[in-house]
Amino acid sequence: MSSGFSIGLNALQANAGAIEVASKNIAASNVSGFKSSEYLFQEALSRSIQPTSSGRFGSIGTGGITRRSYAAGSSKYSASPLDMSINGDGMFVVGLFKEPSAEKTFYTRSGNFLTDKDGFLVSSSGLFLYGYQPNIDATNVTNVVGPLKEPESPMPPNPTSEAFVAVNLDARLPIVDKTKTIAGGATVANDLDVNYPDTYSHVQQFSLFDKLGRQHSVSLYFRRDEEKIYNVYVNVDGQVWANPTEVDQGKVAIKMPNAPADGQSTTSASPQPVAKFSFTEGRLGGVAVGDQAINDSNGNLSMTFVLSPPEDEGEPLDPSLVLSDPIEFKLDFNGTTNYASAFEVKRVQQDGYGAGSLSGLSVDDRGILRGQFTNGRTVVAGQLQLATFRGLGGLREVTNNTYQATEQSGDALVGTGAAGIFGSVRSNSIEEANTDMASELVRLMVQQRNYQANAQTIRTQVEILSVTIDVTR
Repeated sequence: MSSGFSIGLNALQANAGAIEVASKNIAASNVSGFKSSEYLFQEALSRSIQPTSSGRFGSIGTGGITRRSYAAGSSKYSASPLDMSINGDGMFVVGLFKEPSAEKTFYTRSGNFLTDKDGFLVSSSGLFLYGYQPNIDATNVTNVVGPLKEPESPMPPNPTSEAFVAVNLDARLPIVDKTKTIAGGATVANDLDVNYPDTYSHVQQFSLFDKLGRQHSVSLYFRRDEEKIYNVYVNVDGQVWANPTEVDQGKVAIKMPNAPADGQSTTSASPQPVAKFSFTEGRLGGVAVGDQAINDSNGNLSMTFVLSPPEDEGEPLDPSLVLSDPIEFKLDFNGTTNYASAFEVKRVQQDGYGAGSLSGLSVDDRGILRGQFTNGRTVVAGQLQLATFRGLGGLREVTNNTYQATEQSGDALVGTGAAGIFGSVRSNSIEEANTDMASELVRLMVQQRNYQANAQTIRTQVEILSVTIDVTR
């Protein structure tokens, strides 16, 4: 009879454990990344009725008889680009310290991340998000693992060192006359005048940046001088024309002007061509700078400019555009053509940029974190590290959605998103709990009935014991 009490009591404990697990699954159904557990009741029952060495049934409690499901939960949209989910296998790697430590490294499917006061990406519970650190020029990542951090802001400027201009000059346009007839019948030089488009064939502008990040404008005027020869005029910021006499070792020197003193004229000498282009079968064959002779075979299709600030004496012509220091840049014309087609800009590019402030963060499907700046630049800030385990069931639960490796789980297998066994990373997305609410409610009702039934067995044992006692009286 005493064994009946043990069986009933252990059955009550098992059913109470099943109810506890179901209750936890229901309570944590709104926790992002939560993984529900299943109570292995049959295993608990079989263990509870194993006879002890004394021949009695032993109480074993409810520990160690739950099985966690690591199936992915559904995803929902989030307005934050730092909220992420994993479409496939893998967990985010987070840690308590900035220096990764095996004892304080944890794993989670919850992708609720934000930046702290120092710019580090942290979870909602304050754990650092680990990943591969960016290289020195922020164009890729290294194999060094550490806490991910948003790029420093503001971004320092980068002066222009190389520029590229490739256009098609319409070969159907006429040669510009070297002279013109003015009123009274006099013949004068037909100098280039920006106010009269018939004095040049085409014009193209591009921007460059100085060492402080100020933007400057360079205008290139192309004037057809002969059938296959074009003169090139260069103007900077609408202030000064490049002078072919200021050429030293192939470099064109341009000094920004001062403002004219009182009583001085603002008129300047007529612009002079600083270079000549020669074309062969419609392709640019040579660029002659200054008084150099055109050599189609030298392959030199570029010019080098050195811009200098105005003289120390006097005010600059435009203080908002004044150069702080000299800058030197190479202007490449590769790809320029002279076909019988409309003027077309093929390529205008330069490698300088001004200072910029961080305007946003983004994460792609490989987990690469990038920062966008107001100057149009984008830099790599790192790449998320993902992890998985051969023995997922051996992970120790630290919180409802955070786990720690154990001997049973084995060491973490690490990698990156959309590579190998790991799923892709989804930005602006949150993985919800994988709790099946309908199943949990049904399971809860079943266990409630089982608990009542097992309680009834104990009540019956009590009644039988009472009857037995009464018989002896």
